[in-house]
Amino acid sequence: MSTPLALRGLVPACPTPVTPSGTVDRPALHKLVRYMLDGGASGLVPLGGTGEYTAFSQADRIATVETSKDAAGDAPVVAGVLCPGLGDAIGTAADFLAAGADAIMVIVPYYVRTSQQGVIDYFRKIRDTVDIPIVLYDNPARSHMVLQPETIGALAADGTVIGMKASNTDLYHFDHVMQRVGPDFQMLSGYDTLFTQQVSMGARGGVLTSAVIVPGVWNDIQALAEAGRFMDALTLQRKLCPLMDALFAEENPGPTRAALEMIGLANGPSVLPLGAISDGLKARLFKVLQDLYAQGILTITPKQPK
Repeated sequence: MSTPLALRGLVPACPTPVTPSGTVDRPALHKLVRYMLDGGASGLVPLGGTGEYTAFSQADRIATVETSKDAAGDAPVVAGVLCPGLGDAIGTAADFLAAGADAIMVIVPYYVRTSQQGVIDYFRKIRDTVDIPIVLYDNPARSHMVLQPETIGALAADGTVIGMKASNTDLYHFDHVMQRVGPDFQMLSGYDTLFTQQVSMGARGGVLTSAVIVPGVWNDIQALAEAGRFMDALTLQRKLCPLMDALFAEENPGPTRAALEMIGLANGPSVLPLGAISDGLKARLFKVLQDLYAQGILTITPKQPK
């Protein structure tokens, strides 16, 4: 197995900038990666759901990983592998390893109906075939399967997965997972609105969409939560609720793309079948960004959307 990877802090799930022709905009991606890292992120997750993995060709995915790693330098790049089946997952994992990814974030296979043991065997097969650290992406809303805490514990116990993005909103489930993994397991919050709660329960960071825009404040929230100042952390997190609500008011990552453009990080439109967001949401996002700037949370003056 590869050298152990340390994941901690904010590892944002970022959009994939595109050119007018729909291919990856490498210069814009490089600029976006540096914005996040220079603003306080400790790594990044390209090609997750926010990165529209399923919309791109494999060539564009590889280009995204290459550019992300070139921009990130020593910061970890955890590339999303959102394939529905083993053949594509193994091939993509190998491609991303060759492209420079430090780890891969693999979703529980979807479309087919499998068992808990089937998921264990699936991840172990990827582990045995491609020498790259694996982060489990537990997102039952997308995979349509709830992993039992015992299943996650088994994958952690033998090193099949080094950590997990927890996108299950059930905090009771989260607590039971934490009881079944060791202290070195790299648990990452996968839900912006539950970050403080999950950090207080043992998460060591988060793969958050809103951290693409304001990574620094999330570091402050994490520091408060880890210091035992739960209510202070929650109070600060709640200041971001208008942003989080707006970013998910329409299908992600359209609102995130629009918000980035308002702060000078043009990244193109979402790829079909997703479309442009509504004018009403654009106006709402602009107001939210203005308010965050007035509070000193956002450091760039937002510009009126076109």
